[in-house]
Amino acid sequence: MKRAMALGLGLILAATSCATSAEDRVLPDIELELLAGGTYDLTQTGQPRALNLWATWCAPCRAELPAFDDVAGRVTGVDIVGINVGDTGNDAAELVEELDLRFTQVLDPLASVQQALRITGMPSTVFVDEDGVIVQIHAGELETEELEELLVELFDAHLSS
Repeated sequence: MKRAMALGLGLILAATSCATSAEDRVLPDIELELLAGGTYDLTQTGQPRALNLWATWCAPCRAELPAFDDVAGRVTGVDIVGINVGDTGNDAAELVEELDLRFTQVLDPLASVQQALRITGMPSTVFVDEDGVIVQIHAGELETEELEELLVELFDAHLSS
């Protein structure tokens, strides 16, 4: 019985691993509305990006958004973009204002990105290289130090203090 429980726990842990395979996942060719107005081309190239999928109802999302805002203000060579999934623009704007977020925010009210990438939980962060290729998808909350380490490891990013 103990062995079966240990095996089951091992399978659960393996299934919920933080880093998920980005293999065969591509960004959908869509433009999303910027919260500040205008549009954002999801398939743009030229600079690495960290795309953070979040929702207003998601407590871990609320907890990690300030870390993304902090890092976005200190990183060079990588764009940090928040993608609000499934909320109204007003609801997303209220949370952005409440948390005083300054990094780029886009709206995905139909959850097109989440569905296209087969992401089942939030928050999730999609790391995209300068050619628009997904290099990693991280499921779950990221703290400041973890985000910094991933950006340096994946993109050789530079961070100021």
